[in-house]
Amino acid sequence: MFSELLKHPRAMALSIGFHLVLIAAILINFHFSDNTNLVKQADLAKTVKAEIIDQQQLDAQKSRKKKEQEARRKRELEKQKKENQAKARAAEKKRKIAQEKKKQEEAKRISEAKKKADIKKKQEAKRIAEAKKEADQKKKQQEAIRQAEQKRKQQEQLKKQQEAEKQIKLAEEKRLREEQLAREAEQKRIEAEKLKQKAEKLRLAEEEQKRRQQELAEKLRAEESQRRLKSLREAYILAIKRRIESKWRQPQGVTEMPDCEVRVIQGPGGFILDVRVGTCPGGSKIYRSSIEKAVLKADPLPKPGDPSLFERELNIIFNFNPG
Repeated sequence: MFSELLKHPRAMALSIGFHLVLIAAILINFHFSDNTNLVKQADLAKTVKAEIIDQQQLDAQKSRKKKEQEARRKRELEKQKKENQAKARAAEKKRKIAQEKKKQEEAKRISEAKKKADIKKKQEAKRIAEAKKEADQKKKQQEAIRQAEQKRKQQEQLKKQQEAEKQIKLAEEKRLREEQLAREAEQKRIEAEKLKQKAEKLRLAEEEQKRRQQELAEKLRAEESQRRLKSLREAYILAIKRRIESKWRQPQGVTEMPDCEVRVIQGPGGFILDVRVGTCPGGSKIYRSSIEKAVLKADPLPKPGDPSLFERELNIIFNFNPG
């Protein structure tokens, strides 16, 4: 029975499954079952066994049907193979008959083509001979025409060459004349340029001489103006000192009268705005005050001989020692 199960793996698997279920049921219900349950379990085992036998018979029936179908399929394939071989032999025979017929037709065609080719060859040879004759005649005519054309071209070329040489000669003569005229014009231009350069040098020399004379005259005028302004400024300062000195009175008891620097700020017209005695070594306060009073009394101060010499701030050194 086991060997039969091996031939049918599905039935074997089903049998093993049922046995496992049966064993599990027996183990679980061992302590809780009575004799009645054991009878039922025996019936269940018989039922499982019957189902396994039915499944084996069913698988055996399926196997027989499968073998019969396989045998039938092989017989049909064999029959189809024989029919195909018969058809192939008939087709091969038919092909050979057609091939033989084709060879005969090809031989006939080649024979007829050869005849036509021979006729055509003879005709072509005749045509070539006639064409060669015609070509020789045409060649002779063309050669004659070519020689005549060559001669004409040579004459025309010679004529053109002579004309070209004539034109070249005329052009060369014209070029030489133009070069001569150009050299003469260039010579005249160079001479004119030299004259122009000489005149330009002379003009520049004259302008340089005038510039130097003008600079010298301006320098002399500037020096003269400086001398005049210097003289006017000296006279302006002297006039201011004399005016202030004329207003100064020596204070009683003052014997030391050193040189003192006086800073005077004046407005337009010589009006005094401020006066300060600066450096005055050894000068007493009374002495310094007498100088400031003398400056204030000199208001307004003398005007300069030139308005450009006016200075808003003046620094003057005074020495009131008689003598």
